[in-house]
Amino acid sequence: MKIEVLLLPSQRPRLDSYDLVAVIDSLRATTVIVKAIESGAMGIYPVKSVAQAKRFKGIVPNALLAGERRAFKIKGFDLGNSPLEFTRENVSGKNVILTTTNGTKAANIYQNYGKVVAMALSNVKVIADYSKNFQNLLLVCAGSHGEISLEDSYTAGKFISYFDMVSLNDGAMLAREISGSDPMKILKTSHHGRYLSSIGMGEDLEESLVERNIIPILKVDMFNLKFFGGER
Repeated sequence: MKIEVLLLPSQRPRLDSYDLVAVIDSLRATTVIVKAIESGAMGIYPVKSVAQAKRFKGIVPNALLAGERRAFKIKGFDLGNSPLEFTRENVSGKNVILTTTNGTKAANIYQNYGKVVAMALSNVKVIADYSKNFQNLLLVCAGSHGEISLEDSYTAGKFISYFDMVSLNDGAMLAREISGSDPMKILKTSHHGRYLSSIGMGEDLEESLVERNIIPILKVDMFNLKFFGGER
């Protein structure tokens, strides 16, 4: 098995295609995608802009608008980007149109590089189990405003820690080096974790560590790219 980690989406991958691509934005887009599907959402549309999200609201059935800018809910949207909001009462039977600063953009950038899944700390183990028969894997860390994020790199490292005798690029080796750290310490130490705590969203850090047996797989439906609850 070969695992390549991009610490930022702007890095150039070595290959043109992979057996599996895992997009990581643990604080908080991929955590939200996992939680929403567990809570019964029909699917999650990851879109790049507020304008695109509003356009989709008019054509996607049973749709909710969700997302953030600077971590706060976008004005006029139904939900923000806190996993605590994505309860069964709020999202069951709904399509969620999600736009975030980093994670949903990364999903769109890497949509054509292979089968794409959303990975967070909450589902890293089940994604590792799902990946055991693949040979070439790409892990894309969404980062934060163009900078490397500690929590995404750590998530990539935790994924790698489930495998022995794998070939790693330098980014993967760096991620593996921090994978033995305490996850809550990583979240609280990270720049974005500290920012979320400072604006009263510290509970999102704890929610990000709740293990969920969900594999969100990115597919194309009649409207756009959409994360569905995938195979086990």
